[in-house]
Amino acid sequence: MKLWRRMIVFALSLSTATALNLFPPARACGPFTIDPIFVFRESPDLPFEDFTKGRIGIVRPGFGRKTLVIAYRYLNGGSFNEDEQRSLVAALSGKAPEESGANALKAWVAARKELLKENETLPEIYTERKRESYEFFPNCAKNAFEVATTTLKDRIATYGAEDRGVRDWIAAQDIVFQNCSGGTNIPNPLGAESPQWLRKDREYQIAAAFFYSLNFDEARRRFGRIADDSESTWQETSRYLVARTLVRQASLAKDEAAKHELYVKAEIELQSLLVQGPTFQDSAQKFLNLVKYRLHPSERIQELARTLAGQSGNDNLRQDLIDYVWLLDGIEARILEAEKKRKEALKPPEQREQTGRSFPSDEARERYEAIQRGELIDLSFAPKTADGKEDYRNYIVLDFKYDATENEILQAMELKLNRRLTDEETKELRERWQGALKYREWLISPNRKLGNGGLSPYEGCYYDCERLTFDLMPEFLRHDDLTDWILTLQTEDAGAYAHALSRWRDTDSRAWLTIALIKADKSSPHINDLMRDAEAVGRDAPEFPTVAHELVRLKVAFGKKEAARNLVNEVISHSSELLPRSALNQFLEQRGQLAENLSDFLKYAQRKPAAFSDYGRYGSLNDLLKIGKASWDSEFSDQTKEEYEQETEDKYKDLLAWDERFILDDETVDILNWHFPLETLVVAARDQALPSYLQRQLVLVGWTRAILLQRDELALRIAPEVIRLAPEISSVFGSYLEARTPSERNHAALFVLLKFPSLSPFVAGGLPSFETSEQIDYYFESSWWCALPTTEYRDSHEVPKVVRKPEFLTAKQLEAAATERNRLRDIGDGKPYLGKLVLQWARTSPADPRIPEALFIAFNANQSYKYGCGSWEHDENIQQETETILRQRYPASSWTARLPKHEDQ
Repeated sequence: MKLWRRMIVFALSLSTATALNLFPPARACGPFTIDPIFVFRESPDLPFEDFTKGRIGIVRPGFGRKTLVIAYRYLNGGSFNEDEQRSLVAALSGKAPEESGANALKAWVAARKELLKENETLPEIYTERKRESYEFFPNCAKNAFEVATTTLKDRIATYGAEDRGVRDWIAAQDIVFQNCSGGTNIPNPLGAESPQWLRKDREYQIAAAFFYSLNFDEARRRFGRIADDSESTWQETSRYLVARTLVRQASLAKDEAAKHELYVKAEIELQSLLVQGPTFQDSAQKFLNLVKYRLHPSERIQELARTLAGQSGNDNLRQDLIDYVWLLDGIEARILEAEKKRKEALKPPEQREQTGRSFPSDEARERYEAIQRGELIDLSFAPKTADGKEDYRNYIVLDFKYDATENEILQAMELKLNRRLTDEETKELRERWQGALKYREWLISPNRKLGNGGLSPYEGCYYDCERLTFDLMPEFLRHDDLTDWILTLQTEDAGAYAHALSRWRDTDSRAWLTIALIKADKSSPHINDLMRDAEAVGRDAPEFPTVAHELVRLKVAFGKKEAARNLVNEVISHSSELLPRSALNQFLEQRGQLAENLSDFLKYAQRKPAAFSDYGRYGSLNDLLKIGKASWDSEFSDQTKEEYEQETEDKYKDLLAWDERFILDDETVDILNWHFPLETLVVAARDQALPSYLQRQLVLVGWTRAILLQRDELALRIAPEVIRLAPEISSVFGSYLEARTPSERNHAALFVLLKFPSLSPFVAGGLPSFETSEQIDYYFESSWWCALPTTEYRDSHEVPKVVRKPEFLTAKQLEAAATERNRLRDIGDGKPYLGKLVLQWARTSPADPRIPEALFIAFNANQSYKYGCGSWEHDENIQQETETILRQRYPASSWTARLPKHEDQ
């Protein structure tokens, strides 16, 4: 049971993260590390409150559309009041338009508990919602519990808690709520012998039970009958619920014609309700907006665009913003899909056959959708090795039809493994199969659809999204300035600059000025006029950061580097406190590219992260610590709350200082590794522009690189700086300093490298660490170094890696760096390289007391690691040879005793 629950929790977490679409994508799997984020390129900086107050920073085409709607208002001189700002934060954070209902449920359960008799227990339905998520779906929204609680209190106040009718009412309400998570449970009707109030309540309860059990026709018939009953206290409520039932039924209908007909009926009912009176005005208007969303998307998106662009004091701002973006995304997705099919149909049949095969991303999308529809289930499985461990190198993921038999599944797995399954593996596969079926049941549940945007589901693109070009944009999307602005900003159409320039001239809108600058290059028509207009923008205007950033880019393109340098200096000097951290880091990046010398480069290479990410969470390190501690869950944790919190504190203990420190970003790291020769790197490590913790990082790289390149004189020269900046190394470093021969010194240096697995000839990105082999318990998955990659991925294509060359570096320095880089590439990855040196050392100096420990480290370093330098990094020959030498030559060593036991031992 816990397995499928975990699967559902994971699915919900994934869908939430996907819906946000705000942050840089986290790695799908791998060694999860705490990584700095220097620039949010798809969302505002955290906290969102700063952005919604107008501190919008540099507007980029990659921003999410909700973000761009907010930016548009500010760029045009508008603003949002405090209530609206809170709604915007909720929308950007991906919070549901309505509360989960947890508090309303708790209030109902508390009221229900007060009436429990001796030896009576609370019905199980009220204990299922431990996690306020998957088992108690929004099929029963918070309003259901609020109405029940209010009604219960009223009936007790009127008739008394011990009244038989009140007890009857409670029992019937318990039956009604059983349908919230599935099933068809209907209270029995009452005869004339029951009091009239109870009969009227029971009629409403029965109608509600049919509604929650998704029998909408019967529910609507019964609500309609109550709506005509002037003696029922539920008359007005039922009139509203007739319309609501139509909306709910339409949202779950699969047939498009039936769906449309139901929405048309709902529209008529809701319009009638709005005319009749104020009782359900707000609720009816919200549902009418939803119906418009489904029936009249082109009219509704224009209506929403006008509402969002204006200064309205909008009480429904959050939902309007969500609806607008989802509508725009859905319309765009349908147009692009139709265009794709049109182009495919124009191809000759033989060409269609050749190109008809989907790209991997299309295949992944089709597979995902088939699983979501319940047509497929997927089973993942790691077979066991001889010692009972999971063999992730041979990890299997297979898809099956949902009605596949157990024998079919087991046979497919055995065929994939090319062997029989063990009894333990068979048992695990059966459990996984049952878990996958449970997960499928959850996926296809109508209740689940209601909690997953069922009333207004997201229909746009989730990843690898294309954007509309001007020739594909329907006219109705161009009628409203907001939509036109967003689509022009995000399109890659060559005509975007001309259109933005024209709109800027027609409207004098600062929002259009920013797009014109973003789309401009040095060859753009009227570029000088545009730049002159941009220069006049006030320094405190919302658009100034974007305008300044683009002006710097254009000035550099025109060769006006001094003017570009002066402008970016002005921004950094006078506006840094007002800028979001992402924007400031983008200006620092520009300034670093304009550096005239090494000190200038190092000064602007230092960046404070805008946030850190840890396993899908984002914030400062202190924020992540608090979030981590609060995430303990007794249901899924084997630790006590105190143990979990202490482990989390230990994880962050040595990291918290980095909230206020500077870090080298990835571009700087690449430049240092590719284009800085050793001598220049050592000079950089001594530059006073760097704080001591960054000097330490560079000097350790310099010493390690000197050792590997056999620059012994330079390595010895900087050795005192190594000890000064990294004193924890001194206990092992002494042997290196005291060595009398080159051979002794080489062995001592090798031992230092083995003891400190973070040592590398390359500067590492992210948070520096300097743990010993003992501290990481000899687990070397991401230790030492990997050869520098020579390719990278751009737009899903592997291309040669190109790293910008700073202009202040001389041709001689660049040539020296290239020579060193080639030598280090010949050395290769750190683990096998060090392993080979250890084996040589063991052959030439078998009596050295450090040899057993060195062999043990080399053995562990060359184990099978999934996330090393390559996929499933493993040098089996080195591992076997180090183990053999340890066992044969040093059988009594404590290091030999720590080797893993074999079956025959």
